[in-house]
Amino acid sequence: MHEQPGIPVEHLRACLQDQYDLIPATCEFLPLGLDSYAGVYRVVSEQGTAYLLKVTSRPLYEPGCLVPRYLNEQGITPVVAPIPTRSGGLWIQLEEWTVLVYPFIDGDTSWTGMTDEQWEEVGAIFQRIHQVRLPSFGFESLRKETFDPRQYTRWVRAFETSLAVAETQHAHTEGGDAVERALRSSWVAHQSTIHTVLTSLETLAGVLQSRPFPCVICHADLHARNLIRDRAGQVFVIDWDEVMLAPKERDFIFVRHPHADAFFQGYGQAEIDWVALTYFLWERVVQDLIECTRNVCFREDWGEESRVEAVQLLDVILAEGRGHIHAASQASTHLPTDLTVHSRKSS
Repeated sequence: MHEQPGIPVEHLRACLQDQYDLIPATCEFLPLGLDSYAGVYRVVSEQGTAYLLKVTSRPLYEPGCLVPRYLNEQGITPVVAPIPTRSGGLWIQLEEWTVLVYPFIDGDTSWTGMTDEQWEEVGAIFQRIHQVRLPSFGFESLRKETFDPRQYTRWVRAFETSLAVAETQHAHTEGGDAVERALRSSWVAHQSTIHTVLTSLETLAGVLQSRPFPCVICHADLHARNLIRDRAGQVFVIDWDEVMLAPKERDFIFVRHPHADAFFQGYGQAEIDWVALTYFLWERVVQDLIECTRNVCFREDWGEESRVEAVQLLDVILAEGRGHIHAASQASTHLPTDLTVHSRKSS
């Protein structure tokens, strides 16, 4: 979030003191991250220790706190987990906000800042994570992959219906603000690509639903922004908000040339399920598409600058020959030619 959340800093200070026995000397908002519903602060205690304070208005997905805490306690220390409150909880509810506190790691999270050595380290970390088995209790709310794209199809169809209505209503006027008009124009320009993505996703879902697949703990958003490198070069894995049980390929969608060889050197020999990997790549395109559109058209708390950036990002997401679309197209060249698709009734 690039704009400060609407929660008084005094309330955050009081929460830290009451719930964490942490008296802040400073509490500085950091305009970082891609989550439009969350904000982060750098807090320095009176003793000089730095912490990362995160506040989010999203409904709390408890496994995003519980799983990294469990992994960290299993000795996988590069997994950054929430710091417990003085009562042992991993989060605090403050009005409509959820408050979490993490160790502050001073480092780099740039998209292009990872070396081959660090990607190899990440591969080794995730080889360990993918071998961990969770206890049979305490993680019941952890999502599991179902390969069901119907929610995406319904959303896109509903939005395109609204586009058609808007076009009819404003045939002779300039309907909506300039940013919304730019988004509608971009959507229409890329409509054939959007439909191709959805068709590919549905086809692969039909294949995957027809056979069993092994599931492991997946971070599910493993890109360089969620891999912070400290000043000594050590890599830490942050932001577990999307954690789920899924085929290991869910964590491979950002493993790309020229660093893929280094990652798999650390991970070890891994047989790739290309159907699953291609599905996840197409799914990411749709997820990013929907998120950008929501931020432009349905977020009243977003400023114009942030909305303009979302429209620009939409054009990047849907550009041929780059990003997830290019990666999915490349992955699809590994698919067998005799895919067996079992249809599924839509609802």
